[in-house]
Order: sequence, then C-alpha cells, then structure tokens
Amino acid sequence: MTQGLGFENRRIARLYRGVPDEQVARLLQFRTAHPYRRVTIDGGDWEYIDAGRGSMVILLLPGALGLAESSWQTIVHLAARPGIRVISPSYAPTVTTVAEMIDGIAGILDHEGVSLARVMGGSAGGYFAQVFVRRYRDRTERLVISHAGPPDPEQGSKLSGSLCWLRLVPEGMMRALFRKRMEGLLAEGRAETALVRAHMSEIASFRLTKEGLMNLYRCLADFHLHHVFSPQDLAAWGGDVQLILADDDPATPLSVREEMTRLYPQARVHLFHGTGHTASLLRQEEYFAVLDGFIAAGP
Repeated sequence: MTQGLGFENRRIARLYRGVPDEQVARLLQFRTAHPYRRVTIDGGDWEYIDAGRGSMVILLLPGALGLAESSWQTIVHLAARPGIRVISPSYAPTVTTVAEMIDGIAGILDHEGVSLARVMGGSAGGYFAQVFVRRYRDRTERLVISHAGPPDPEQGSKLSGSLCWLRLVPEGMMRALFRKRMEGLLAEGRAETALVRAHMSEIASFRLTKEGLMNLYRCLADFHLHHVFSPQDLAAWGGDVQLILADDDPATPLSVREEMTRLYPQARVHLFHGTGHTASLLRQEEYFAVLDGFIAAGP
C-alpha cells in the first residue's frame, strides 16, 4: 500500500507497492533516526551513518550500491547491542582508486576520534575491507568478509573494458543497467527480498549518479587489476577473521571459496547453503548470529 508513509516522490512510492507497510515504515524510521553526517576529506565530500553508542566500533562497508543506508538492517541489529557503535560510510562519488577510498574511510574514523575498529564488508564492501586491513593493520581489530573473493585480474579487465563504452551511455540507461545487474543477485519471488528489491531500485533509480557509478567501477577495476594478496600479508597482524560464504553464490564459486580459505588460514568459515548472494536476507537470524558470535563478541 505505502500510503501515508512519508514518500515525497510518487514514483519512489510506486517502487514499494506490494511491500508490507510495516516493513517500509521501519526503513523510513531508520532514515529519520539516522540522518547522514558529512565531512570533507582531502577535498572530497563524504557521507556516513553513525549509529549506536559504545567503545566497540564496527566499521561497516556497504556493497556495490555504495550507500551506507543499503546496510540499514545490519546497522540496526548491531547498533542495538549494548556498547556497540556502528560507523558506515557511503563511497564518495568522486573517488577513483581504492587507495583514495580506503584513506577517505580512515579519515572518517579520524574525524570521529576512532583509532581502532572491527571491520566488516559484504560483497563489494568485502573487497574494500580486505584492502583496509592491509593498509591499516594497526586500526583493524577484527575482520569480517562476507560474500566476496580476492582480486581477479580477468574480472578487472572486463570492468576496465566496460568503462570505455559506459562513458557514452546516458545516465538514465546506466542506472537501469546497474539496477538490473543488482536485482539479478536477488532471489526471485521471495517475500524476504521484496523490501530490499524495492529499496535497491530506489537507490539505483533516484540516488546514484553516472559519475558515482563510473567511479565505483573504476575502483572495482583498480581492486582487481592492481592488488595481489597472499597469506603472508597479515602474518604479523594477529587479528581474527570471519569468512561468510554460500555454496551457490555466483560471486564465490568453489574455486574462489578455496582461494579465500588459503589467503586467510586463520579464518573461521561459515558456509550457507542455498542462499546465493543473499544469506543476510534469506537466513537473517542465522546470519546475525554469526556476526554476534564474532564481530560483536568480547576482546
């Protein structure tokens, strides 16, 4: 229905038709309770959400949608735990390299007076989390990598090649292409994904810009083409790692899962079955239990 729920744009409201009103209301309540904070770092404008209160800080890196709000259900869950503060950035649309992105995220922590965090990244955020821990070992207490693999030069070459023609595509068409790609990661006809599908459509259709999308692709290409990881990278770090994977996730086939366990021999591994790329939606209680048992645990 979505009537009277506070959407200013009727076109946005139509995206949520078929989603139970109480679910939409929770999303809108989250937006009201957690407005974006803003800071300028090295000339770039960054937005982020700061939720919860406590000395234990969780740095939550979003996926390819690039907005902190896209992880709102995880933010709500973690921030509700006593003593936990969650900081989740949106990726600055002007950033073109992973190094710039990671340094900007570290700048947000500096701005908030945070010296140490437990870092979590899902999907594309899992790529960036792996770089963050290597670039800022002394600021990373623990690491969670969810539904993500290591750098893949072949994938990087495809992304780099696509940038040549994507710059010629009108913004509206580029948004539509991105929206279709993101929706392809969601299970069809599942009630658990209806809200996320509508929310994803809203972000892709109304809140992303062509510049932001192009630069996100540049960052992803940079990750895959210009980073090489080894198990020795973190030998002197000593922190704990949690890998969250699924046996039928197209982003992490068996070969990728095996490589991730090779790269992180100290990691705990939780393998979901039959959830594809969306374990956090289809098995939300189990997914949150894994987080509670690791990232939100004591020292």
